[in-house]
Amino acid sequence: MPRFTPEQVRRRQIVAGALAVILVVVLGGCTALVIGAVRGGGSDAAAERTPFEADDAAMEVATTGAGARAAENLPGGIALGADEVMGVDVSAHQGEIDWEKVASDGYAFAYIKATEGADYTDSAFSANWDGARAAGITPGAYHYFTLCSSGEEQAEDFLAAAPPDDSALPPALDLEFDGACEKRPGGVDAQAEIDAFTAKVEEAWGRRLLIYSSSEWRSHYGLPVTDPRPDWLFSAGGRPPQADWAVWQLRFDGKVSGIEGGVDIDVARIEQLRDGAAISEGEGAIAHEEEQ
Repeated sequence: MPRFTPEQVRRRQIVAGALAVILVVVLGGCTALVIGAVRGGGSDAAAERTPFEADDAAMEVATTGAGARAAENLPGGIALGADEVMGVDVSAHQGEIDWEKVASDGYAFAYIKATEGADYTDSAFSANWDGARAAGITPGAYHYFTLCSSGEEQAEDFLAAAPPDDSALPPALDLEFDGACEKRPGGVDAQAEIDAFTAKVEEAWGRRLLIYSSSEWRSHYGLPVTDPRPDWLFSAGGRPPQADWAVWQLRFDGKVSGIEGGVDIDVARIEQLRDGAAISEGEGAIAHEEEQ
């Protein structure tokens, strides 16, 4: 003979189920508090955390002195303007760099490859960043974008390698077809991934990205991403025809002390770069509201 009637069994099952749910909720809350404490803060710490705010005045770049060896890489008949300084852009491809020698040539800034696509960090990024900084060269980090992974994933990897740094140059985005990825989605889809990358990185850094793009990329996709961001343009014979350029890449085979083999040579107009990358307080608030 059963100890309980079917109705009694059903009621006991309902009560047991309710108790189990309560237990899971309580234990889950305790676990979250423990994890928060281990990571260095609970809900109070999260409430006190404030977004990064860029101080554009903190970005300082030395000048390229008159008669500097760096100027030998300029096209014939061209001299640096009063607001122009010389720099390089490098990656692990250049091997080990003697940054003190680079600085002695008169190079004042360096854009350094940080990441490419998703899950790839340039093996020389940290050494190049620290070496340039120690030699008095202002560094900036750039990301080589690919169309084989999402823009958000690429942004996360870039920010992990190159977190916001007020004293650095604005982060840069490199748009080319020369990498390992051969995928070429439609323009709308490609732009959506670029937009996802720029939104995440610019929110974190509090600065607009500097945009570099190859002529092949521009002819294939156009370049709506550049507006209103500062431009990094290649021009071999002279300054870019576009009047408001921020960085001018003038050659791929430059000779620089401390670097073996050819290297990319650049000229930057620092005020143009600083102004073009600045995001006003009002713009930041509007962007945040649009995301909500």
